[in-house]
Amino acid sequence: MSLDEIASFIDYDETIEASLYKLDMAARTRHIIDAVQFEDMWQSLDEKSQTFDIYISMRLSPMTLASCYHLNHDMNGLEWRFVFPRYDDLSKNSRPKCFGEYLALNKSVQIMDIENYDIDIACEFLDKAYDFSHHKNKPIIPRQQGSANQ
Repeated sequence: MSLDEIASFIDYDETIEASLYKLDMAARTRHIIDAVQFEDMWQSLDEKSQTFDIYISMRLSPMTLASCYHLNHDMNGLEWRFVFPRYDDLSKNSRPKCFGEYLALNKSVQIMDIENYDIDIACEFLDKAYDFSHHKNKPIIPRQQGSANQ
């Protein structure tokens, strides 16, 4: 769901520089896009690889939270982070040419304090708060390793 919102905010073929600037400004202003709200963006050194990663933190938007107020679940604290490699740390021959290719380099999604949430309740809330029907109708295309280099 979050990647859909990011993709509706930044075009697939946008330059990396322009897209990272937009994401940074969205995080600074806690920009809301449909179901999600940007919270923060920063970079941090990965101790194992000794390279920097870029983190984008998101939460459910107030509109999304209010849409299922009757469920009586506190989803206000639900936060997740996308982790991307820093563009400059990528080897020159593996650097993506556009933002869409950069999104494909997502290293991980971290759900903060996940132990505080009942997964079944969280899924019930998200099913009622977000329209996933366009995901159910999409054909599943297997992701190939190294497709960003082609």
